[in-house]
Amino acid sequence: MAEQQKKRLEGAIGDMIEDMYKTHLRRMQSTMHRCAAHCCDDERGTLESVQNCIEKCALPLMNAQDYLQHELGQFQSRLQNCVKDCNHDVRSKLPTNPTDRDMSRSQHLFERCTGDCVDKHINLIPGLMRTIKQVLEKGDSKAAIRIEQRSQEA
Repeated sequence: MAEQQKKRLEGAIGDMIEDMYKTHLRRMQSTMHRCAAHCCDDERGTLESVQNCIEKCALPLMNAQDYLQHELGQFQSRLQNCVKDCNHDVRSKLPTNPTDRDMSRSQHLFERCTGDCVDKHINLIPGLMRTIKQVLEKGDSKAAIRIEQRSQEA
């Protein structure tokens, strides 16, 4: 993938993650820390009960982060498949004994195809963000991962 395309994609994904942090994860982080502080304020609590309380406080944020990571992994996998398809298509069009001109043309076709992959996937980011935000707002990010895994197994 050309360096410029790679930077555009990384920038778009970075912007998405930053937006997700500002709109959802930071609030969840704040809630988690306040909850954990309340756990520590319980003077009657045992070491184990306080630790369990803190872990319970952290669970929603951990599930949300896992879900975000899962969705980004799926996104990256789809992009990699698109680039692999470009590579396969270009290689299948090469003659048995390619000339320098054939190789140059193939390189150009590959770069154009991967550019299309990047453009397509950058255009998918707003929809991906909406879906992730909806799941995070419902608070069922762990369930969303299980549902997606089950649908892939079928």
